[in-house]
Amino acid sequence: MPSLSSSAPKHQGPPLLLVAGSYVVLALCGVFSGKLLAPNVPFAMPYDSVAKAVAHVQASVDATRWGSFFQLASAMPLLVFIATAVNRLRFLGVRAAGATIALCGGIVATVMLAFSALSDWALGTPEMATLPGAVRALQLLGFMGGGPGFVAPLGLFYLGISITAGLYRFIPKWLMWTGIVLGVCSEVASLTLVTWKAAPFIPIGRYLGILWMVAIALTLPNHRPEPSNN
Repeated sequence: MPSLSSSAPKHQGPPLLLVAGSYVVLALCGVFSGKLLAPNVPFAMPYDSVAKAVAHVQASVDATRWGSFFQLASAMPLLVFIATAVNRLRFLGVRAAGATIALCGGIVATVMLAFSALSDWALGTPEMATLPGAVRALQLLGFMGGGPGFVAPLGLFYLGISITAGLYRFIPKWLMWTGIVLGVCSEVASLTLVTWKAAPFIPIGRYLGILWMVAIALTLPNHRPEPSNN
């Protein structure tokens, strides 16, 4: 890895670990709020009948509202993490296309996450249960936006950061390969649009990626490497 020194110029930006931690807390709150506020209501699945989808909406209004709030809130620190990580690579001297690919993928991912949250919020409005067609449409949009629509572009972020930081030896090789595997799994998740058998790749990219982000926050240097003296 490049030679680093505490006296070298330091990257000016939010602490990656703090930002990653904020995203983790808000994302988990979004998951568990539904189980706490509607403990006996199972997760809505896109292949459920319209009648079952309407019944789910009626039984989980508060859970849907709070879940959408936490999901939208989690998109903000995620966007900050993505922008800060890419900017730190630029600060470290990276000029490769991978950093730009990571930024573009990350921005699309956060937009899709916010879109999914707003679609879910609309399901919690009082009159929605009387509109079965709208319930079905919003449920599908919310699921696909927060599922493959979110995970696939996030995979570009995993791949862009992992490959670039790994080739420049800013992160350990195991972390680089972990990010590559996560990125590939995230791209495979897009096949959910064709076959439901690809659905298990969605939580891999969405939730296991959290551990990768924490590892990146702990290992990506924030001091510019000093040139080697030969």
